[in-house]
Amino acid sequence: MISWHRGGSVGRMGHMPAVPESSVGAADEAVENDYDSFAEGYTAETETNLINGYYARPAIVDLAGDVAGRQVLDAGCGSGPIFAALRERGAIVTGFDSSAKMVELARRRLGTDAALRVADIGSPLPFPDGAFDDVVASLVLHYLKDWTAPLAELRRVLKPGGRLIMSVNHSRPCNT
Repeated sequence: MISWHRGGSVGRMGHMPAVPESSVGAADEAVENDYDSFAEGYTAETETNLINGYYARPAIVDLAGDVAGRQVLDAGCGSGPIFAALRERGAIVTGFDSSAKMVELARRRLGTDAALRVADIGSPLPFPDGAFDDVVASLVLHYLKDWTAPLAELRRVLKPGGRLIMSVNHSRPCNT
């Protein structure tokens, strides 16, 4: 797990394997991607499995600490379990995912008033500069071949002094 503060330096993080993307679309555009075809099964599996349910998700929420009143972006929110946990702790949460089906599942979990969008972390994000105190990206970036543009976008939407709280799945050794 990495907690990164805006304004600090970012070292080389290594290269992670990419998951093929079937399409890329503009924010809020309902474009089918690979996750749309198995979103419900994925959600059911990750609710309580060892990595997500008992390790990564609790660790991310713990790293976030006291988020009461903080503007938090849940990048790659999936079906919304971290969004829900942070909101329960008093955060003002906005979430996005590239899968319209995952956003639909998140909306079912979180309610119709939840601030959720379809957006691609590999494209310019539909949020203003410095909009968030914290950005959470749990088990998202390791799907990307190149982290350069996504990390730059996440930094852009963070307020000065904001935090990027992230986790990645190291399924194979990385060359650094």
